[in-house]
Amino acid sequence: MLEKSSSTENPLSKEDYLIMRAKDALSTDVYAAKSWLITAKSLFPHSAKVQFEAYRIEKLSKNVREAAKCFSEMFHNFPDDRALWKEIELITECLRLEQTDSESEFLCKIFQNIPQDLQHRLLIMTADHSEDTMEHCKLLLLLLCRFPQTIATHGPRLVETLLTAEKHSHPGHAVNGFRKLLACDALPLLGAAPVDLNPRLSLRLLCKAMEFYLAYIQQPHDNQIENPWDRLFGVVELIGKKLGWELSTVFSLPWNRDLYSEKLQHYAFLHSTNLCEEAIGRQLLICVMIVFLRILNEHSILINSNESTYCLVEAFKFIDSTNAEPVIKKRKRDDNAGIIITSDGDYSGNGLAIAVELWDLLHSNEYLQREIGKLSQQLRLDTWLNPFLAELATYKGLHHEIAARLSKENASISVHLRLASSCFFLKDYKRMLEYIVLVASSLPSNRGKVSHNLSVPCVRHLHYLPLAKFPVLQYCCRLLLTALKDHFFLPVGSSDLAMGHALVLMQIDWPQEASILNTILERILNRGSFTYTLFQTYIISVDILEELTYLWTEQGGGVSLDIAPGSSILQNRRITTRGADKGVREEVKQAMRRQAARDGVDPLDELLQKFIVNEKSDILHSLII
Repeated sequence: MLEKSSSTENPLSKEDYLIMRAKDALSTDVYAAKSWLITAKSLFPHSAKVQFEAYRIEKLSKNVREAAKCFSEMFHNFPDDRALWKEIELITECLRLEQTDSESEFLCKIFQNIPQDLQHRLLIMTADHSEDTMEHCKLLLLLLCRFPQTIATHGPRLVETLLTAEKHSHPGHAVNGFRKLLACDALPLLGAAPVDLNPRLSLRLLCKAMEFYLAYIQQPHDNQIENPWDRLFGVVELIGKKLGWELSTVFSLPWNRDLYSEKLQHYAFLHSTNLCEEAIGRQLLICVMIVFLRILNEHSILINSNESTYCLVEAFKFIDSTNAEPVIKKRKRDDNAGIIITSDGDYSGNGLAIAVELWDLLHSNEYLQREIGKLSQQLRLDTWLNPFLAELATYKGLHHEIAARLSKENASISVHLRLASSCFFLKDYKRMLEYIVLVASSLPSNRGKVSHNLSVPCVRHLHYLPLAKFPVLQYCCRLLLTALKDHFFLPVGSSDLAMGHALVLMQIDWPQEASILNTILERILNRGSFTYTLFQTYIISVDILEELTYLWTEQGGGVSLDIAPGSSILQNRRITTRGADKGVREEVKQAMRRQAARDGVDPLDELLQKFIVNEKSDILHSLII
């Protein structure tokens, strides 16, 4: 009967015929299909094709237990069958998926319903069967996750395979697939398991994980690794415990930079006489470095956000004779150094002071100083440390070092600003002006707002300056204005030029510099005259114009003003109380009204930008006398 049902052109074997009838029946009657397969199993008990078809039908019927039973029988009877291995590869692939669909979920359930010893055997055989090293490592990881009791046996083997594979395929590149498996998957498993690791190997693995996460964090994020800092801290905690580190427990705490810094500094204080000992110094070095770098990372994100970018500059101070505390938005006070850090944005730089403290801790003895250099080279920390070292020099007021360090960097508005700041405090006004002109020639497009925190009562004042047009221009004007103040009391002519420039510069944040205006007015009044040929081009502030006009009047002192090139409108012409100079008085009023009418009309930023760039020679002349 079976022979007659076969095609004469393409005859089917009895085995294939029964499988065909089972397949044909499956679409209409699953029980008929199973009956055909029962018959096939009875006639051909050693047929891999028959048993695989039985598995396939149970799988299509969504019968998890029967499918698992058929799969187990096949694996036991035909461990080398090609069709079976394709199914095994499919199942193990589904087991590794983080997100599964209904089909993948069903295959995972089949695996879960086969006996555990068979699961174990299947994963080991699959790993050994794999010719691709990455697949082999992923399957070993799957084995360790499913059977933690195998970590002691297969964990060290996996680590060695990952290290060797990376060495041959990705030399010099910390971020790669093998290192990711090591840092994100293998080390957490080994660290949490009761497995003894060689201390030297443990340190090597910890440094490998650090290098991976630090390099990954500085790359454009692809969102493959969530919370990389928390993951790194977890590795430090686990490997640290295996090394017997007292500080390992710190890394189990929720992240808080103040708390972590306090714990590390307390440990250093308790062991201050033993920091040169390997066991104490090594753990302090690594733990401080990781916390320090996390603080730097947060700091970098905050000063280089999408909304705004900040630049740390040395700002200005004044003596508050009343000892009243000013209201300063977002500040961090370092009482030891007498430093106040201010900002007009959302970031006050309060992480910088902690970073500086930890950096000083890392350089508190010869052993740490020597080892920090080795660790920095090993972890390739130049891209982390170079920006910080420039800010560190600013924080400590090392202006010669700032100038030397920044002069090697690529030209940018931030670099030019900080160089201008350093030159100001070094009293190198010629170079300061050169950098200010560079800044004014390439101001940011976003406008921003002027600051009210550039001067505060303090010993030293640092300011996070938003890289926007008005804050940057205001800071440049303040540098120039402060440098010019020393020249107000020079002989007539030289001091007039300095005072005239000061009147122009103080307009950007008027009336913040009203006290300087009072000094200038008093000086002009005492001299009885004032000459400034750039007056009509650059001075448009109504308040300043009114004060100067008042000095010109008889009541104000009758000062002689020469403030219009080629004109004697105000020169040696005084208003009397008898009305004889009524026409002159009206002429003066009209001239000042025309000047004042520009206030609010002429863009002040453009006016001051033009002044700095176009009048560079005149400004320099008044600075270097």
